Amino acid sequence: MDLRTTTIKGRPMLLNYLYTNFFEETQFADAVGTTTEDLHELIDAKVFPAPSYVYDGKGRSVSFVADFTDQQTYRFHLRGHTDWYRDITQLGLYTQARARDHFFNRYDHAKAAFLTSPLGVEFLAQAPAVAEQFDDEHANSTWGHFLNGVYGVCTRDGRPESVLLKQAGVMFIEQMIGDSPGKLSREKTELLRRAVDFLDGVESDFAPHEAPQSSRQRCIVDVRDQFFDMKSA
Repeated sequence: MDLRTTTIKGRPMLLNYLYTNFFEETQFADAVGTTTEDLHELIDAKVFPAPSYVYDGKGRSVSFVADFTDQQTYRFHLRGHTDWYRDITQLGLYTQARARDHFFNRYDHAKAAFLTSPLGVEFLAQAPAVAEQFDDEHANSTWGHFLNGVYGVCTRDGRPESVLLKQAGVMFIEQMIGDSPGKLSREKTELLRRAVDFLDGVESDFAPHEAPQSSRQRCIVDVRDQFFDMKSA
Protein backbone atom coordinates (compact mmCIF):
# COMPACT_ATOMS: atom_id res chain seq x y z
CA MET A 1 0.00 0.00 0.00
CA ASP A 2 1.71 3.17 -1.21
CA LEU A 3 0.54 6.28 0.64
CA ARG A 4 2.79 8.66 -1.26
CA THR A 5 1.21 11.42 -3.34
CA THR A 6 0.19 9.72 -6.57
CA THR A 7 -2.16 10.92 -9.28
CA ILE A 8 -4.31 9.31 -11.90
CA LYS A 9 -5.24 11.70 -14.74
CA GLY A 10 -4.43 14.62 -12.48
CA ARG A 11 -6.62 13.46 -9.56
CA PRO A 12 -5.15 12.42 -6.21
CA MET A 13 -5.65 8.77 -5.43
CA LEU A 14 -8.17 7.92 -2.75
CA LEU A 15 -5.77 7.24 0.10
CA ASN A 16 -3.87 10.44 -0.52
CA TYR A 17 -7.19 12.35 -0.48
CA LEU A 18 -8.23 10.70 2.77
CA TYR A 19 -4.95 11.24 4.61
CA THR A 20 -4.83 14.87 3.41
CA ASN A 21 -8.35 15.84 4.50
CA PHE A 22 -9.10 13.40 7.32
CA PHE A 23 -7.55 11.83 10.37
CA GLU A 24 -7.44 8.06 10.54
CA GLU A 25 -9.27 7.15 13.74
CA THR A 26 -6.18 6.61 15.88
CA GLN A 27 -4.75 9.90 14.60
CA PHE A 28 -8.01 11.66 15.42
CA ALA A 29 -8.04 10.26 18.93
CA ASP A 30 -4.44 11.38 19.46
CA ALA A 31 -5.23 14.85 18.10
CA VAL A 32 -7.98 15.44 20.68
CA GLY A 33 -6.28 13.58 23.52
CA THR A 34 -8.60 10.61 23.87
CA THR A 35 -8.81 6.93 22.93
CA THR A 36 -10.59 5.20 20.08
CA GLU A 37 -12.71 3.38 22.69
CA ASP A 38 -13.90 6.72 24.06
CA LEU A 39 -14.63 7.91 20.54
CA HIS A 40 -16.72 4.80 19.84
CA GLU A 41 -18.72 5.43 23.02
CA LEU A 42 -19.56 8.95 21.85
CA ILE A 43 -20.57 7.65 18.42
CA ASP A 44 -22.78 4.98 20.01
CA ALA A 45 -24.34 7.66 22.24
CA LYS A 46 -25.23 9.63 19.07
CA VAL A 47 -23.38 12.75 20.07
CA PHE A 48 -20.40 12.43 17.71
CA PRO A 49 -20.35 11.66 13.96
CA ALA A 50 -19.46 8.22 12.71
CA PRO A 51 -16.43 7.96 10.42
CA SER A 52 -17.04 9.61 7.06
CA TYR A 53 -15.08 6.89 5.28
CA VAL A 54 -14.29 3.29 6.15
CA TYR A 55 -11.51 1.81 4.05
CA ASP A 56 -10.75 -1.91 4.01
CA GLY A 57 -7.18 -2.22 2.81
CA LYS A 58 -4.91 -5.11 2.02
CA GLY A 59 -1.23 -4.47 1.50
CA ARG A 60 1.98 -6.37 0.97
CA SER A 61 5.46 -5.39 2.14
CA VAL A 62 8.47 -7.05 0.53
CA SER A 63 11.95 -6.51 1.91
CA PHE A 64 15.26 -8.32 2.39
CA VAL A 65 14.05 -9.49 5.80
CA ALA A 66 10.50 -10.62 5.12
CA ASP A 67 7.52 -10.79 2.79
CA PHE A 68 4.49 -9.60 4.77
CA THR A 69 0.79 -9.32 3.88
CA ASP A 70 -1.52 -7.27 6.06
CA GLN A 71 -5.25 -6.49 6.01
CA GLN A 72 -6.72 -3.64 8.04
CA THR A 73 -9.85 -1.54 8.31
CA TYR A 74 -9.20 2.19 8.44
CA ARG A 75 -11.79 4.69 9.70
CA PHE A 76 -11.42 8.30 8.68
CA HIS A 77 -12.85 11.31 10.56
CA LEU A 78 -12.89 14.82 9.14
CA ARG A 79 -10.14 16.94 10.67
CA GLY A 80 -12.63 19.74 11.37
CA HIS A 81 -14.60 17.46 13.68
CA THR A 82 -11.91 17.96 16.32
CA ASP A 83 -13.81 21.19 17.09
CA TRP A 84 -17.04 19.25 17.65
CA TYR A 85 -15.25 16.84 19.98
CA ARG A 86 -14.00 19.79 22.03
CA ASP A 87 -17.54 21.19 22.19
CA ILE A 88 -18.75 17.84 23.56
CA THR A 89 -16.12 17.65 26.26
CA GLN A 90 -16.01 21.32 27.23
CA LEU A 91 -19.79 21.85 27.24
CA GLY A 92 -20.74 18.42 28.57
CA LEU A 93 -22.81 17.40 25.53
CA TYR A 94 -22.99 13.74 26.53
CA THR A 95 -26.64 13.11 25.65
CA GLN A 96 -28.12 13.20 22.19
CA ALA A 97 -30.65 15.85 23.25
CA ARG A 98 -27.95 18.22 24.47
CA ALA A 99 -25.70 17.61 21.47
CA ARG A 100 -28.61 18.11 19.04
CA ASP A 101 -29.69 21.33 20.78
CA HIS A 102 -26.15 22.69 20.57
CA PHE A 103 -25.86 21.73 16.91
CA PHE A 104 -29.07 23.52 15.99
CA ASN A 105 -28.27 26.53 18.14
CA ARG A 106 -25.22 27.07 15.94
CA TYR A 107 -27.03 25.99 12.76
CA ASP A 108 -30.04 28.29 13.34
CA HIS A 109 -27.83 31.27 14.14
CA ALA A 110 -25.97 30.65 10.87
CA LYS A 111 -29.25 30.35 8.98
CA ALA A 112 -30.62 33.62 10.38
CA ALA A 113 -27.36 35.43 9.65
CA PHE A 114 -27.18 34.11 6.10
CA LEU A 115 -30.82 34.71 5.13
CA THR A 116 -30.62 38.32 6.32
CA SER A 117 -27.23 38.96 4.68
CA PRO A 118 -27.16 40.88 1.36
CA LEU A 119 -26.49 37.68 -0.60
CA GLY A 120 -29.15 35.73 1.29
CA VAL A 121 -31.74 38.44 0.69
CA GLU A 122 -30.97 38.35 -3.04
CA PHE A 123 -31.25 34.57 -3.07
CA LEU A 124 -34.62 34.67 -1.35
CA ALA A 125 -35.91 37.29 -3.76
CA GLN A 126 -35.15 34.93 -6.67
CA ALA A 127 -36.08 31.64 -4.97
CA PRO A 128 -38.43 32.38 -2.03
CA ALA A 129 -39.64 28.76 -1.82
CA VAL A 130 -36.25 27.67 -0.49
CA ALA A 131 -36.99 29.10 2.97
CA GLU A 132 -39.89 26.65 3.30
CA GLN A 133 -37.52 23.70 2.91
CA PHE A 134 -35.97 24.34 6.33
CA ASP A 135 -38.75 22.53 8.19
CA ASP A 136 -38.78 19.90 10.95
CA GLU A 137 -38.32 17.06 8.49
CA HIS A 138 -35.28 18.79 7.06
CA ALA A 139 -33.87 19.33 10.57
CA ASN A 140 -34.28 15.66 11.46
CA SER A 141 -32.60 14.65 8.21
CA THR A 142 -29.75 17.10 8.79
CA TRP A 143 -29.04 15.75 12.27
CA GLY A 144 -29.18 12.17 11.06
CA HIS A 145 -26.75 12.89 8.23
CA PHE A 146 -24.43 14.71 10.63
CA LEU A 147 -24.31 11.68 12.93
CA ASN A 148 -23.77 9.33 9.99
CA GLY A 149 -20.69 11.26 8.89
CA VAL A 150 -22.28 12.55 5.68
CA TYR A 151 -21.28 16.18 6.25
CA GLY A 152 -17.72 15.08 6.81
CA VAL A 153 -17.85 13.96 3.19
CA CYS A 154 -19.48 17.01 1.58
CA THR A 155 -18.29 20.03 3.61
CA ARG A 156 -14.76 21.25 4.16
CA ASP A 157 -14.85 21.39 7.95
CA GLY A 158 -18.09 19.66 9.08
CA ARG A 159 -19.15 22.55 11.34
CA PRO A 160 -22.90 23.20 11.79
CA GLU A 161 -22.46 26.62 10.17
CA SER A 162 -20.83 25.07 7.10
CA VAL A 163 -23.57 22.43 6.89
CA LEU A 164 -26.18 25.22 6.70
CA LEU A 165 -24.24 27.19 4.10
CA LYS A 166 -23.67 24.09 1.96
CA GLN A 167 -27.36 23.19 2.08
CA ALA A 168 -28.45 26.74 1.29
CA GLY A 169 -26.07 27.01 -1.65
CA VAL A 170 -27.28 23.75 -3.20
CA MET A 171 -30.95 24.63 -2.61
CA PHE A 172 -30.72 28.06 -4.21
CA ILE A 173 -28.68 26.90 -7.19
CA GLU A 174 -31.01 23.98 -7.90
CA GLN A 175 -34.04 26.25 -7.56
CA MET A 176 -32.60 28.90 -9.88
CA ILE A 177 -31.56 26.55 -12.66
CA GLY A 178 -34.72 24.45 -12.24
CA ASP A 179 -36.96 27.46 -12.67
CA SER A 180 -34.97 28.68 -15.68
CA PRO A 181 -33.62 25.66 -17.56
CA GLY A 182 -32.83 27.84 -20.56
CA LYS A 183 -30.94 31.10 -20.72
CA LEU A 184 -31.01 33.32 -17.64
CA SER A 185 -31.27 37.08 -17.61
CA ARG A 186 -28.04 38.99 -17.03
CA GLU A 187 -29.10 39.77 -13.46
CA LYS A 188 -29.92 36.14 -12.65
CA THR A 189 -26.78 34.91 -14.37
CA GLU A 190 -24.63 37.15 -12.19
CA LEU A 191 -26.46 36.01 -9.05
CA LEU A 192 -26.03 32.39 -10.10
CA ARG A 193 -22.31 32.99 -10.56
CA ARG A 194 -22.07 34.38 -7.03
CA ALA A 195 -24.07 31.44 -5.69
CA VAL A 196 -21.71 28.96 -7.33
CA ASP A 197 -18.64 30.78 -6.01
CA PHE A 198 -20.26 30.85 -2.56
CA LEU A 199 -20.93 27.10 -2.59
CA ASP A 200 -17.43 26.43 -3.88
CA GLY A 201 -16.07 27.92 -0.67
CA VAL A 202 -17.88 25.57 1.72
CA GLU A 203 -18.34 22.32 -0.19
CA SER A 204 -15.61 19.69 -0.21
CA ASP A 205 -13.80 18.49 -3.31
CA PHE A 206 -15.06 14.94 -2.69
CA ALA A 207 -13.02 11.79 -3.12
CA PRO A 208 -11.96 11.02 -6.70
CA HIS A 209 -14.47 8.18 -7.15
CA GLU A 210 -17.32 10.32 -5.78
CA ALA A 211 -16.72 13.57 -7.66
CA PRO A 212 -18.63 12.75 -10.89
CA GLN A 213 -21.92 12.06 -9.05
CA SER A 214 -21.53 14.67 -6.31
CA SER A 215 -23.43 17.89 -5.66
CA ARG A 216 -20.17 19.69 -6.51
CA GLN A 217 -20.36 18.25 -10.01
CA ARG A 218 -24.06 19.07 -10.35
CA CYS A 219 -24.13 22.52 -8.77
CA ILE A 220 -20.64 23.87 -9.44
CA VAL A 221 -18.85 22.09 -12.28
CA ASP A 222 -21.87 21.52 -14.52
CA VAL A 223 -23.36 24.96 -13.84
CA ARG A 224 -20.10 26.70 -14.68
CA ASP A 225 -19.88 24.67 -17.85
CA GLN A 226 -23.49 25.29 -18.90
CA PHE A 227 -23.94 28.93 -17.92
CA PHE A 228 -20.43 30.40 -17.90
CA ASP A 229 -18.56 28.19 -20.38
CA MET A 230 -16.00 27.33 -17.70
CA LYS A 231 -14.95 23.74 -18.31
CA SER A 232 -12.88 21.99 -15.65
CA ALA A 233 -9.49 20.71 -16.68
